Amino acid sequence: MTGTGDLDRFTNGGIASRQDRLAGPLRDLHRAVLRRFLATGAAPTARWLKQAATDLGLGPDAAGQLAAADAVHLGNGLVTVAYPFSGTPTPHRVELDDTPAVYAMCAIDALGLPAMTGRDGRIISADPLDGQPIEVTVRNGAWTWTPGSAVVIIARAADCGTECGSWESMCPNTTFHASRDTARAYLTSHGNLDAQILDQNTAIERGRYNFGSLLGGAPR
Repeated sequence: MTGTGDLDRFTNGGIASRQDRLAGPLRDLHRAVLRRFLATGAAPTARWLKQAATDLGLGPDAAGQLAAADAVHLGNGLVTVAYPFSGTPTPHRVELDDTPAVYAMCAIDALGLPAMTGRDGRIISADPLDGQPIEVTVRNGAWTWTPGSAVVIIARAADCGTECGSWESMCPNTTFHASRDTARAYLTSHGNLDAQILDQNTAIERGRYNFGSLLGGAPR
């Protein structure tokens, strides 16, 4: 099993660490964005974000501060990125109990959503190499992966540079795979990736580590 610290090089400690560095009202705004995704299943608008910032006593630069922290990004008048949520469709659809379905930015983000929300549910994705369906469910703390051989690649584009956000360099490359064989074949065909193949337990733990505390509770 790969240690948590070994994986920090991919995300500079992850979004939980970046959220911890935000000032209190800005952290509250970030959590409000996450709760909005959960409540509606849709991307908040830039107008909504501006009003939410005003309600918290923040100035007009609040959205820019969240973007600078690589926590929330806007595009075309919508929140397009608010890890673990994607404001646009991705290959990773997450159906949590008693909430609208949402899209996750990557495989690890999808696995982190149950920990962040304290809810059971299922993740529907596919192997990017051949399109084979992959489903992950969690019920009462028990995880089931279909196929049982599925793994996760955690990766970032090696040529992106330090100025790239996770949504550019890492999210498109952190994916579910039906087996270690298809994961290795994928990495062979994508030679520009700095990557590791994670077993199921390590991938689940990474999701919990990254996202479990984002809404202010203890990681599930």
